[in-house]
Amino acid sequence: MSSAKPVQSLAVITLTFLMIAGSLGLSSGMTKEELEYRPLTLSEVTKLFAQKGLKLEAVAGEGFEDTVLFGIEPEIFRIHGSEDLVLIYPFSSHREREQLAGHYWRFNDEMMAMFLPYSQFFQTLTAKNMFIVYCPLLYIESLKTMGPDYASYVQRSKAIRELVLRDLNGGKTLVFRGEGQYWMVEIVLDCFGQFYKDDHGMGYESWSEASAIAKYKGDPGQIKSFSYTLEGTYGSYSGTRQTLSPDGLVRLGRGNGLVGKAEDKHSFSIQWNGQAEAFDLEADPFGMIRLPY
Repeated sequence: MSSAKPVQSLAVITLTFLMIAGSLGLSSGMTKEELEYRPLTLSEVTKLFAQKGLKLEAVAGEGFEDTVLFGIEPEIFRIHGSEDLVLIYPFSSHREREQLAGHYWRFNDEMMAMFLPYSQFFQTLTAKNMFIVYCPLLYIESLKTMGPDYASYVQRSKAIRELVLRDLNGGKTLVFRGEGQYWMVEIVLDCFGQFYKDDHGMGYESWSEASAIAKYKGDPGQIKSFSYTLEGTYGSYSGTRQTLSPDGLVRLGRGNGLVGKAEDKHSFSIQWNGQAEAFDLEADPFGMIRLPY
């Protein structure tokens, strides 16, 4: 999951509590409310990684002295069976970890300088009070050849992203799709929203990231260029003089915003070769993704 600036609000809201993944369990004797509000423990995080086939093996901290964030030293692990590193920063509270979000504007450059020596493809993720950095050992040559190392990286990266989204943040993926006579469009929206409680009272964090892709049903070679607008509940994408890939696909963009709902409305309009088409998108009840991402 690429890092994105969370949307925060301390307003009093009537809610249906989100159920944190059952793998965290209620065996601790805590109530459901306490389990949802409290910070994660490092043990819970590492156990969830192991349950997903990503066993974390502790690594000595020597040589990682330059990875301290806000005075927090990371717990450093290597994924079993690989050279990939996972750095986990266990902040004392959700709110304390959110200080990172408030500093993304200046931490982007700092994080690049901090983690690039460990991985050219590092990824940052957040889960409640935890800040997680995945540092895969992948060289540019592997990326160019799309060999076994690259395939393993893609698999682990996807597994970690889904683990953080669903199991640690109680998130979900919504898929919206629509099509006309000539075009099909699909939006994949990953999102979560969660309340937390600490000494300062109640807080709320929400996050979403949307990816949109379109496919032309006819011969891609017939399309010289096109213009489109994709409108949604919280914003829109648009483009002019766009071109298709040889397989008839085009990525329409990515965006961040609020937590989505299946009832959200999306519409798509496109103009090409003197023709035009427009249609609405609806949520897939089964969350099936049809187009390649």
